[in-house]
Amino acid sequence: MLQNIKKKFPFLYNICYENYIGLTKNPRWLLMRKVGRFRLGRLVKDFLPDEKKYFSQTLVNKNSTLFPDIDIDFVVNQLTENGFCLGLNLPKKIVDEITDFAEYHPCHGDYKPHLGFFYNQKKSAEKHYDRKFKIAGYFNTSLLCTAIKKLQNDPTLLAIAAKYLECNPVHLSNQLWWSFAGETTTFEKMKTFQMFHYDLDDYRFLKFFFYLTDVDAYGGPHVCVRGSHNQKKLSHLLLPKYQTDEAIISYYQQESLVTIYGKAGFGFAEDTFCFHKGTTPITQDRLMLQVEFGTVDYNMQHDIRDPFILQIMKNSQ
Repeated sequence: MLQNIKKKFPFLYNICYENYIGLTKNPRWLLMRKVGRFRLGRLVKDFLPDEKKYFSQTLVNKNSTLFPDIDIDFVVNQLTENGFCLGLNLPKKIVDEITDFAEYHPCHGDYKPHLGFFYNQKKSAEKHYDRKFKIAGYFNTSLLCTAIKKLQNDPTLLAIAAKYLECNPVHLSNQLWWSFAGETTTFEKMKTFQMFHYDLDDYRFLKFFFYLTDVDAYGGPHVCVRGSHNQKKLSHLLLPKYQTDEAIISYYQQESLVTIYGKAGFGFAEDTFCFHKGTTPITQDRLMLQVEFGTVDYNMQHDIRDPFILQIMKNSQ
């Protein structure tokens, strides 16, 4: 019955579920979700006393970073103006380490701890669990993959986040996930972040994305709306944050949509308070990594799970 309600009234279900989770787990997080979408709410938060320490240094030891050629000021200026900046590319060694991790560790269908399987067993897993998977994610990534741990501590990424957020950044989460090729319904697109939406993970936050497979027009490219982190219709703020392509194009115009292609290792920074979406891969599955920083860790975004609750398909390797 609950699944039927979820499919028939997805927007209402999401609002009710968010309120339930917030009230039972972290009311402070729920308050942020309600007022953080409004500019006044973010401005008031900036004037409240807190423990964040402002960070002005952006000098980085070139020998200690995976991104020695990145101009931090340029990245921050692009983020401020457009909401994103392209070209934070990973060394091949790091790409190989993460893709090896994805191959030899189980992922979990729909990010559910009890739906574990290895990537190369996806078809068997769908039969075993009697369901189709559109996404599958990994848990405990920084604990199990040294390359991802290295990225979340990289001084260049930390310096970019510090300057953009105007504070010592707090690491909020890593997300490593597969988006599987194939047709999707509107409900599935919303469930798998393939409809335009904006994030509310903190009053101010920043994400770094990295393609770990080649992404062309058929490989599930990420799309963002230039400048939408600074400009939204009131209805976009008051109503459910998922929007159709037609609604976004009508307000922001087609030329504001930026579709991001890249080879494995291609990376970019994005303030995902801007409207954005993944697109459905058509010809091949897409593996993507996200590393997120904010000002406060509400303990709601991370991928850390107790290994004892993670279940894997019994005939898995």
